[in-house]
Amino acid sequence: MNSTTIDLHVHTTASDGTLSPSDTVRRAAELGVTLLSITDHDTTEGIPEAQQAAAASDIVLLSGVELSVGSGEREIHVLGYFVAPDHPRLQSALARVRGGRDVRNERILARLKDLGAPLDPQRVRQIAGDGSVGRPHIAAALVEAGHVGSQGEAFGRYLARGKPAYMGRDRLSPAEAAQVIQAAGGLPVVAHPAKSGLIRQIEELVAAGMEGIEVFHSDHSETDVEILLGIAREGNLLVTGGTDSHGPHSGKWVEIGSVAVPEWVGEELLRRAPQAERTER
Repeated sequence: MNSTTIDLHVHTTASDGTLSPSDTVRRAAELGVTLLSITDHDTTEGIPEAQQAAAASDIVLLSGVELSVGSGEREIHVLGYFVAPDHPRLQSALARVRGGRDVRNERILARLKDLGAPLDPQRVRQIAGDGSVGRPHIAAALVEAGHVGSQGEAFGRYLARGKPAYMGRDRLSPAEAAQVIQAAGGLPVVAHPAKSGLIRQIEELVAAGMEGIEVFHSDHSETDVEILLGIAREGNLLVTGGTDSHGPHSGKWVEIGSVAVPEWVGEELLRRAPQAERTER
């Protein structure tokens, strides 16, 4: 593997991506990616389809997930690698998170109506397809209804934190997320810490059970990468990296495999794959 063949952070239509799990794998293969992880938001529903597609390609597919986690008023995303997709404790936690998202979505739609930007809840559901409804789908519905000109404007005017239609929701704590991922046989990793403004909280998150940090990311600068690599080496933390691609026509499209992730990142991750006895069955 070279610096363009690893992507450990990709989303599909199982959450808020625009390509199906199988199309995501096929697209990655066409682009020369050989180590891929599907990390959909708060669901593992897309993994079986992706595994089937990967079996017909040269791609090594790692089962993954991206959990939405809360720490005070801050939202944190935690990546879990090597998780058993159907693990009962993981599925219970994911159901809890998705339930909180459903309540949040209802509150957002009610607030948008009050703000003069009403949406049809059924149309939002249709836009999400088979995936769970999230803010990107609401943003797409706002564009379609003519309330805004782009998804970026939807977030900037209504949906981003601090904007009038932003709503919080029930979330796991960082420690709960780490425990759930580890129970399912996985490795918990802090997603895009520089993008999320979490660099100063990494020590606290490691104390909560995180075993790695996502260093290479489409929203991380060279300076961010340098700082995060130093933190990882000092703390003996796992280093991961990926594009955070949500597919074409997703508001901010980043092509799969377009972030240079060094070969050693994939090699170290595969070496640190948890052993079977670590998984609670």
